[in-house]
Amino acid sequence: MTSSAGSAQGSPRASTGPLPQGDEAKPVVMSAKQRRRKRISDTATTLFFERGFDAVSIAEIAEKAGVSKMTVTNHFTLKEDLIFDEFDDELAQVGEALANVSSLGDAIDTIERYCIEREHSGGTARALSAQYFPNAWHSFADMVLASRALTQRFHAHYVDMHTVIRAALPAAIPATDATIAAWMLAATVHLVDWWPFEAVGDGLSDAKIRERRAVVRARAFAPLRSGADPTAT
Repeated sequence: MTSSAGSAQGSPRASTGPLPQGDEAKPVVMSAKQRRRKRISDTATTLFFERGFDAVSIAEIAEKAGVSKMTVTNHFTLKEDLIFDEFDDELAQVGEALANVSSLGDAIDTIERYCIEREHSGGTARALSAQYFPNAWHSFADMVLASRALTQRFHAHYVDMHTVIRAALPAAIPATDATIAAWMLAATVHLVDWWPFEAVGDGLSDAKIRERRAVVRARAFAPLRSGADPTAT
């Protein structure tokens, strides 16, 4: 995302994982490759906010960032990944969090904790708190909602999340039940993550969206918890 002065500061949805705590909060020294990737992403974000995602080409991003088109595509296979550049990290976080679950109930608890952490940290939380600039979330959501390519990429992420969840569920759960449970868990996270975008379309302020996120998340997870086993018939 960019500030009102136009300086790139990262994207609200591109960094949704929990912020480092304690010793992990120390500044990280980036490699030359990481700095180049960040420069490309920041340049693209600035252009997208100025002109809209669909109006900006990879060639323009490359020229502004001082790199070749091939360098851009080497770092970001899809243009949409310049906005959602933390999706792979999110999937890794989900997989790691589920690594030691022993039951479906544990998996539900783990995925809800993952969502709770992101209510207080990450790009969406910072945007809703105006840590980038005033009405930052509205600006970002408007850009995403205006682009079919971005909305499709966002929704496709949760198909990938289903695959990660399914692979991490305990082997003791029958295959069909595990597949159903994985889809329901991924769909619940999808609902929780997409709601702030829909709320912009519904006319809610950033402050109201921030205030209601926990309620939406609790309501989304309630059906999974009410029956203890979402695959029960």
